[in-house]
Amino acid sequence: MGGLAWPVAALALALGTAEGAPEDAPPGRPAEGWIARLRRREAGAWRRLFDEEMPAIYRYVLSRVPRAEDAEDLAALVFEQAWRSVEHLEDRGLPPRAWLFGIARHVVTEHRRRLFRAPPVVALEAFDAPDVGLEGHAEQLALAKAVASLPRADGEVVTLRFLHGLSLAETAAAMGVTVDAVKARQGRALRKLRELLGEDSGVVR
Repeated sequence: MGGLAWPVAALALALGTAEGAPEDAPPGRPAEGWIARLRRREAGAWRRLFDEEMPAIYRYVLSRVPRAEDAEDLAALVFEQAWRSVEHLEDRGLPPRAWLFGIARHVVTEHRRRLFRAPPVVALEAFDAPDVGLEGHAEQLALAKAVASLPRADGEVVTLRFLHGLSLAETAAAMGVTVDAVKARQGRALRKLRELLGEDSGVVR
């Protein structure tokens, strides 16, 4: 990805003005949660959010759009929109990555509408795996094609859960559905993948 810098000029300016500000609570004041600090747009909290979640957001966007250049721009846009709308971030006991993935889904959808076409559900680059040899690449290709053949919502559950590592609750929050809906889509998708790839393929267990 080449080490993406802070994506928004206004955000970079805000971080610059707060450079060197202590991240810990002053003496006598209780430490606040990460989400509360994000809502106040504290520099240290946003730096942590960017450092921890930008790689995952980039990989997600890259799996949904055809060009790496677009993926970098769109991943940056996710953080710009997050910065601008952080007052809508609620503490529901989930890490803020679920909220970010929800924004990413919207950003990608709007990008597709502008392009008037739907790219594949999964791009191989998004697996971001080390060199695993020809056999491993063949398995990745088979898996990517199989996931791309799923209904869109089912394929997205698979990518969020197993490619990007979101929990059931995080996936539900990102997609704006219930945990039961995620479970149902996941079960349906995995059954279909086993049919497509075969129980003995070693790709889906």
